[in-house]
Amino acid sequence: MMSDHGEPCDPSEASFCMNGGSCYMIPSVSTPSCQCTDNYKGSRCELFLLDSTALDGKESGMIAAVVIIVLLIVAMLVVIIYYTCKLKRTKEQNQPTREQYWKVQHREPRV
Repeated sequence: MMSDHGEPCDPSEASFCMNGGSCYMIPSVSTPSCQCTDNYKGSRCELFLLDSTALDGKESGMIAAVVIIVLLIVAMLVVIIYYTCKLKRTKEQNQPTREQYWKVQHREPRV
């Protein structure tokens, strides 16, 4: 912590830091410095930090890879279902109907 290297501010400068920050003086610096509490930053702890959960490069890359793999699997399933249905329709069209199956073919007598 930087505040370990400085002395606490005088009572007249104690209000220099905002939002509950601790004021301290560093001998080599002419102005007071602040040690900010959680969720605040800035030279006087004047900036509020919103909680955020940013994804690092590895996590976003992994998410993109998973999405691409899922899309490929879905595309493959669609193609398989399409060709299965097409094959089934072709098979049904080539099979004789019930009437055609039981119909007796007339043959010419052999001489």
